Order: sequence, then structure tokens, then C-alpha cells
Amino acid sequence: MSTKVLNLITFVIAVVLMIAVLSLPGCNKGTPESADASSGQNKSQGAPASVSGKKVLFVDSYHKGYPWSEGIVSGLLDELHVRLDENDVAHALTDTVELKVVRMDTKRNTSEEFIKQAAQRTKTVIDSWKPDLVIVADDNASKYVVVPYFRNTKTPFVFCGVNWDCSAYGLPCSNVTGMLEVSLIRQLLTEMGKYAAGSRIGLLGADNLSNHKEAEHYRSRFNISLEKEVFVETFEEWKSAFIRIQDEVDMLIIAPPSFLKTAEEKAAAAAFAAKHTAIPTGCVEDWITPYALIGFAKASDEQGRWAGRTALRILGGRSPADIPVVTNTKARIHLNMTIARKLKVVFPMKLIESSELITSE
Repeated sequence: MSTKVLNLITFVIAVVLMIAVLSLPGCNKGTPESADASSGQNKSQGAPASVSGKKVLFVDSYHKGYPWSEGIVSGLLDELHVRLDENDVAHALTDTVELKVVRMDTKRNTSEEFIKQAAQRTKTVIDSWKPDLVIVADDNASKYVVVPYFRNTKTPFVFCGVNWDCSAYGLPCSNVTGMLEVSLIRQLLTEMGKYAAGSRIGLLGADNLSNHKEAEHYRSRFNISLEKEVFVETFEEWKSAFIRIQDEVDMLIIAPPSFLKTAEEKAAAAAFAAKHTAIPTGCVEDWITPYALIGFAKASDEQGRWAGRTALRILGGRSPADIPVVTNTKARIHLNMTIARKLKVVFPMKLIESSELITSE
């Protein structure tokens, strides 16, 4: 038999085999298959069918209207396709999870007794409502609810907004994962230092767990020497300390003044800061930028969005133990032009172009 005939026979056999393989059930013919719902990559609107109607409890360590909390809530609701009315009652926008909200209110009420009572009330809600998953925001919910009552239990938990490190709470564990909240403090201090007369750093904020923990991590994690740390309980104390500390340091970090409750108090604080700021001041949360020259602000909605997506993944079949703890990555730069004019600070155009400009007048 000639070589040409052999080659023709070989070619025909190869074509027949290829057609047979492509005809097998499940063979991919070039059209991508849809992502598995449990991967968190489902492209359809609303929650995957496997999680529709499952119960999710959201526990806010703080109170309705607190700017950081509301950012987390906003991101979470977007991911879950839910809205809240003025009474915190959830209304589904699509075929999605059933959401309930609990506010512990431990930012305005900081006593150990109140926090433990709020944690016990939260536990009662969990025990009675029996959610399929619980999302907890900020340190107090993790420290006082998850750790003493639900660590290594069957109920899955997702935390967000825990400052810097969760290992002190024995987290993560078999049923708990989450997103840590870290500050871009090095970047903030580098920028503030360009306009400071010296290197002495102070910190002023409300007297609460989060602010104390923030200061501790500045020292231990970044080796930042804080010349002065002042924690106060009222707006009047804050105003006195604000003026006094500026004679003792060259740069001031403004930690959250969470005792500012009303729009009038916040406006008064902005006016006070604009009038009495004498040194470069900075912050790491966007709602504080009316009181500071520079803000390298963490994005609270990033925390909520991650928590929402992760909750859907777990409800879709993933184990919390298989999802590593992560840290936030987004930041928004804010420049307070009212305070800049007071200090005669001229920001470079490149920084201005990449920042949000605000005025506190």
C-alpha cells in the first residue's frame, strides 16, 4: 500500500475519533459554564437559589446613625440585595436572604456592665431566632458575643471591622472568619510630617476600646512613639484637650470622637477645629475629616461588602474554616481646605488631583 493511501487512512481515523470525543456528554465546546453558586461568583441577580430565604443576623456593635456603622451596613445591604427602613426592618429587593439587625449601642454606652448586658440580649436573639449565619461588626460584638458564647459552635459567623488583630479573641476558628480593619497610619504620618515643625506625635479621641486598641497597635506594630495620648468622654473635654495637646506635640492624630451624636454637635466640632487648629492634624476615618487637615480614610463599605459576599459563600456551602481572614485594602484621601488655609498649607497639585477636597465651614 502506498504512503499516500496510508496517510489518508490515518487522517480519516483521526477525524472520526475527534468527532466521537466532542460528542461525549459534558464535553466543553467553547461555551464557558456558569460559576458554581457556592464559589460566590454567581452572576445572576439576587442570592443563589441555595441560600434564598436563609436567615442572616447582622449584629452592629454600635448604634444606628454612627457613620462608620452605616458605611458597613450600606455595603452589606448592597451585596445581600436588601434595604432597611427607618426602624431597621429589612425588606428584600430580590429573592434573597432574610435579614434581621441588632444594634448593641456600645459606642455611646461604654461601661463593662452595659456591654455585657447588650451581649446577653444579642445571644438571646440568636438562640431564639436561630439564624443560619451571623455577621458581627466591630470589636465588641466579637469580644462579648462570639468569643464567650459561640466560638467553635455549629453556627457560622463572619466578622468585620475588628481592629488590627483578632488573635486576642481566639479567632479565627472552625466557625468564624472575617475582615480585619487596619489603618494606613504610616502614609498619614508621612504626609502630615511634610507640614509639621517637628516629629512629636499626639493622639486624641473618645475613651473606648477601639481607640485604645488603635493606639496600642500604632506603638507595637509600627513602633510609633506617641508623645501624648488623651482619651476623653465628652465634647467639652475634647475641646479643652484639643487646644492643650497642640502645645505639646507637632502632629495630632484625631481618633473617632464618638460622643458627637447630633448634627449640631458635629457642625460645632468642625467649626471649633477650623478655628483652633495650630498644627497638622490627621485621621483614618472619613467621617472625621471635617475636624482634620488630612484624612487617609478607611472605606467602611468595603468591610460590609466583603462580609456580605463571604456570608453568601458560606450559606452556599463553603466552610468558614476554608476562608482566610483578610484585611481592608481601600483608602480615600481627604484634604480639608478650610484648615489648610488656616495653617497656610499648600498641597501639591498631584495630591489634590487624587484626593477629595472638603471644607468645614
